[in-house]
Amino acid sequence: MALDAADPRPAYQQIADDLRRFIASEEAQVGDKLPSLTELQTKYGRAVMTLQKALDVLRAEGLVLSRQGEGTIIVKKPEAHAGEEEGPSPHELRQMFERINSALDDLSQRVSAVEAELFGSTSDDPQSGSTGR
Repeated sequence: MALDAADPRPAYQQIADDLRRFIASEEAQVGDKLPSLTELQTKYGRAVMTLQKALDVLRAEGLVLSRQGEGTIIVKKPEAHAGEEEGPSPHELRQMFERINSALDDLSQRVSAVEAELFGSTSDDPQSGSTGR
């Protein structure tokens, strides 16, 4: 997996998410070992400290257990991610938000134009509409 440079999250979080998806997949079973740090370094192209931080996240979630000389072993499948399809990435979510924001800006301009047409220009005295009743 190549890390997404446009993703605002740190590399270790992206790696932890990728490893979590692997653990949740059919490919991995409880009791299996995760790849070694050397293999992870080859796969992700990141420093050992970054990989250790990603594994720390998974250890804190109780998904893996690391033992000196034995490696990192899967001890539990992630409940929230088991059997789920991968959702949109943070970059994709940001793009969707920007499209929604743009549509709302466009809608706001259209409403303002309709209001100006119906009620007159907003530069007029706001009290002028209430006189003559």
